Parts: sequence; C-alpha cells; structure tokens
Amino acid sequence: MRVTETGGSAGTLWAGGTADGALLALPAEAQPPTQYSWWVCVLGLVLLALIAGWYWWVLRSTRPHAPGRSRRGDPYAAIRTQHLALLDEAQQRFESGESDLRALHLDLNHVIRQFATARTGIDTSSLTVAEFGRIEHGSALSVLLGDYSEPAFAAVSDAQAASAVDQAREVVRAW
Repeated sequence: MRVTETGGSAGTLWAGGTADGALLALPAEAQPPTQYSWWVCVLGLVLLALIAGWYWWVLRSTRPHAPGRSRRGDPYAAIRTQHLALLDEAQQRFESGESDLRALHLDLNHVIRQFATARTGIDTSSLTVAEFGRIEHGSALSVLLGDYSEPAFAAVSDAQAASAVDQAREVVRAW
C-alpha cells in the first residue's frame, strides 16, 4: 500500500490508494462475537415450548376421536341408561301380553321422543317425522319414527316387535 498525495489542498494524504487511483478504506479490527445473557436463551426455549404446546393443543382439539373413546366421559350416559330401561320395560309389557304390537310401537315412539327431548333440549313431543330430519342428528330418529308410524296406527301390521325394539336401542346407544 502506498500513500499518495491528491489534488486539492497540499499535504492531504490518503491511505490505500491503488495504481489506478481508486481509494480503498482500511478494514476495521475484528471484534469478538457478543455474548447473550443467560435469560435470552431461557426466553427462547420457553417461547419454543409455548409454540410446540399450542400446536399440540390445536391438533388434539381439532382431530376426530375414535368411537367408543371419550375424553371427558359421556355426558348423556345417565339419559341413555334411563331410556334403555324404558325400552326394556316396553318390550317386557309386550312379551307378557300386557300390550299389543300397536301399543308397543306407541310406547317406543314415546320413549324415543322423550330421549330426543332430553338430548336436544327441544320439546319433540309434537314434531313431525319431517321436522325430526331438520334437527341435529335427527335423521336416524326421523327414519325410526317413520317406521313406527304404520304399526302404531294400522289395525293390522306385519311389523316385528323384536326388530323395532332393537332399532330403538341402537338409536339410543349411537346418539
């Protein structure tokens, strides 16, 4: 590197001039890397843990759960047990001869409507079969109550008592 005198005021010298007249700046001395405080690393780890926890919670709360496994227990277990017992009573009355096929279907209709009322909080005692199709998860109830209409109101029916009670039990267990 050579020191040259440039035009302008006399005595001004520039370091780092090149042969073609370009000027170069002198490099600064290297500085060691700055050390972070201990709390910056801890804060970073805490933020990473919070982000990982948030991802875990979002994925867990938005995924469907396996049937039969409940995270918090079944809030409708008592209602189900009560209405399954009512279905058993209706079947026992039919089998003992206290009621006929028509009365059995009327009892089943009444128990299913009571269950739907307890489940939805809507008075379903006067809903039509078509209106059941419009409530949440009401399609199974709509089909079941539609099947009960003919035996409940016909003078003679070819409906099967055992299958009607089994269908009612299945709807109560599944819903």
